[in-house]
Formats: sequence, C-alpha cells, structure tokens
Amino acid sequence: MNPATLRAASKLNLIRILSVHPDGLSLEDLQKITGHKSIGDLKRELGELFMIEMYPYSPQDCVEVDYDGEKVKIKLPIALDKALPLSPDEWILLRDILSEKDDSVPITDPDQKQISERILNKINSVIPSGTWEPHSVIRKKISDNIQNAKIIQLEYWKRNTKDKETRTVHPWILWEENDSYLLGFDLEKQDFRAFRLDCILEVTETNRETKSLPDGAKDWLNGFVQLLTPKESLNEATAVIYCTGSSAFHLGQKLPLKPISESKPFFDQNYDAYEVPIREENWFVNTILGYGNSIILKSPANLQKRILQSLEKANSIFVS
Repeated sequence: MNPATLRAASKLNLIRILSVHPDGLSLEDLQKITGHKSIGDLKRELGELFMIEMYPYSPQDCVEVDYDGEKVKIKLPIALDKALPLSPDEWILLRDILSEKDDSVPITDPDQKQISERILNKINSVIPSGTWEPHSVIRKKISDNIQNAKIIQLEYWKRNTKDKETRTVHPWILWEENDSYLLGFDLEKQDFRAFRLDCILEVTETNRETKSLPDGAKDWLNGFVQLLTPKESLNEATAVIYCTGSSAFHLGQKLPLKPISESKPFFDQNYDAYEVPIREENWFVNTILGYGNSIILKSPANLQKRILQSLEKANSIFVS
C-alpha cells in the first residue's frame, strides 16, 4: 500500500471509530483502538481530519473534530436521505396524502401544486403504483375467500426459481406479522403450505366450497409459528476472547461484544477481554481464525481445542 493510500485509510479508520462512539473517546482509549505509536502522532492526525477526499466521504463532507480536554468527538454531515429513511409502506402513505392534497390545492397556488406534483413523480419513479397496489388487491381477495369459505387458485413464483406455478388451495389464515403469508392446504400436494404474499401473482376464486381441514392443522400451525419466532438467547452459549483494539472494533460489527474488566499482554500488545455469543460454532471458529493472533480465545475449552487442531493441521500442510 502506497503512503498516500495508507494515510487516507488511517483517516477513514479514525472517522469510523469515532462515528460509532457518539459520546467520544479519550485519547488513550482511541490510541489503543487505532494502534498509533504515540499520543502525539494521534493528535497530529486528528488535526488533519477536516475533510477527506475518499469514498465514502467527498470534499463536500466537512468533518468536525471536537476535543474538550477529556474526550474526542466527531461530527459528520447529516445526509437526510440516510438519517430519515422511510419504509415502502411509509412512502405509499405519503404518496396517498399528497395525492389527496393535490386535488384540494387551489389552482391559484401553482407553486405549491408544482412542488406536490414533483414529489409525487419522484415517489412514483421509485415505487411505481403497479408494484404495490396488487398486494392490497390480493390481500382483499384472500380475505374475502377465507370469509366466504371458497377454494382459490394461486399463480405463484416457485421457491428459489424464476418459474411460475399454479396451485389449488384451501385458504386458511392470512398471516400478517413481519412478512405476510397465506397459510392454506395445497389440494394437489395434499399438504399444508405457507405462501409468501409478495410471491403471489394472482388469486382466482373458484365455485368450490372449502371443507374441514385435515387432521394435523394445529400441529402444523404451531410448527410454523415456532419457525418464525426468534429463538430465545437466554441460554445462548458464550465465549471469552482477548482482542486488540482494532480487532475488537471490526469483530464488533459482526457480533455484540460485552467488555470484561480484564486485560493481558500478548505479543508486546495489550489485549482486552470480551464476552461474545456463539451463535453457530463452525462460523464462530472460522471467524476467530480469520483474525490470526489479533484475537485469542480464552474459553470454552472445546472451541480452544478445535482452533488448536485447525492451526496444527494448517501448520502440517505448510511443513510438508
């Protein structure tokens, strides 16, 4: 890496570290994370940190560094489009409000009417009416047929493919929590199934009336609910690790780190201790191995053994 790129990367790293610590960091804590050789070097780099001409920051993005004698803080320009994001449903509601208001705005106020039209055009260019309105139509058709006890035919995107399929379904429940699903009994496959609402292309009512659902409906529904319910993390396994400042910062983007009042020197550096959840053992071990000697596993012993075996295996490959 050439010196100019290295300096830019170092400044970007400072921006990232300070931006995730809104309450600020002391110079000593910041030095531990960044790895600067001295407080003086760190102060010089902070003094140069007014703007940076490198993605994701442009020359128009003025960076303000504040030091009150105890902690260093950073103030970045606020991009309203990033700070105030709207969900698709919120955009649709805003569009509906503007559409209704647009009809009531007097023609004698052309400026306000033009602004309203421009906003509507921008929203429609991102969320076309055809993309979202069919969902409400499909939702209503499903609800009506559940209430009227009618069998329906669905045109549906097949799972993990771009092919379509048609299914004859006994509609049962319109599940409206987080993602929306139609829960029903597939009359062709003779099995219960959950259809994602955003994958249903068309709903066609038939003249056939629904009958009683087969046995096992309650058990299947319980299984579906458990599948969607987040697993309790009360008994989640945890590990204790020692990290350098920079590795703790980067690992903290992937997993929640809980600081422990403990530190030890390794490889002429100070390592701080953290408690971290083990959500999946293989992924966790591979992630820790990827940090080399920047992260040292203290516990549990079974994962220590796995990591040692992986290192011994890698060493034998290189030796041979």
